[in-house]
Amino acid sequence: MKQNKLNKSSVTYENATGPIEYTLTSDLLFHYVMQRSKSALIGLVCSLKGIDPCMVKSIEVTNPIDLNSSVKETVMDLKLTLNSNEIMNIELQTYTEKYWIPRSVLYLCRAYDYLKKGEDYSMLKPTTHFCITNQELIPDNPEFYSHYLLLNTKSYKPYTKNIGINVLQLNHIDMATEEDVSNNLVYWAKLFNASTWEEFKDLAKDNKAIEEVGNMIFTINSDDQTKEILEGQRRYREQMASQYTAGYTDAEEKLSAVISEKDALISEKDTLISEKDTLIAKLQAELKSIKNK
Repeated sequence: MKQNKLNKSSVTYENATGPIEYTLTSDLLFHYVMQRSKSALIGLVCSLKGIDPCMVKSIEVTNPIDLNSSVKETVMDLKLTLNSNEIMNIELQTYTEKYWIPRSVLYLCRAYDYLKKGEDYSMLKPTTHFCITNQELIPDNPEFYSHYLLLNTKSYKPYTKNIGINVLQLNHIDMATEEDVSNNLVYWAKLFNASTWEEFKDLAKDNKAIEEVGNMIFTINSDDQTKEILEGQRRYREQMASQYTAGYTDAEEKLSAVISEKDALISEKDTLISEKDTLIAKLQAELKSIKNK
């Protein structure tokens, strides 16, 4: 796919109808669109942070991608530097991930630890890992938008506010607070969840930044070569998820056999113990009978 094919000004989403094949929940598409639409990126960042756009002096995507060279294995987290003094890592997680929590902590630590040899610790910048997901990554804590910090377990006082993880759960819009609504997080969640052009156009109406995003999404969905890249990535993710499920199932089957064998041994042991107890009781009764004669 040639880059200029994604820059056609004549392409528009306004007349599109029906399902959107690749939506904003495609991390490759999301990454590409956000790095090309600064106004949309600022809007999303301000919603996630709960700040006014006037507070954004500068924003830089530090890991831009090229759709021509992207491969299915590429990690598509969006890494940003905000106002030259804050690091943000935005991740889309739309597949079940058993080890998401330790992985997200690792990503946070890697983003925070960017110092080069000999640099002073004072140069470390506040870092937050933002996860946008439609999965139940934290099933025991259903919440629309949650914030996690390193805290004292007794006083709950933060050890530091310079690192943290925020999770936006697209499948729990019904749990949004008034603050979430006022910060436009519900609006963004609906954009991510929009699966038809009708839904997307209704949300994008009179919003120039989102109209720009809509045109880019439409262009990408209309380009065969780009769709092949997105489809390759989707199949790779599905294959990995399928392999994980198959591995889990195989392990479960093997463990079930082991557990069944163990249960049989325990049952046999319990039977022997019961027989022994019966025999002992019988002998004790016979000894008592002999003593009474």
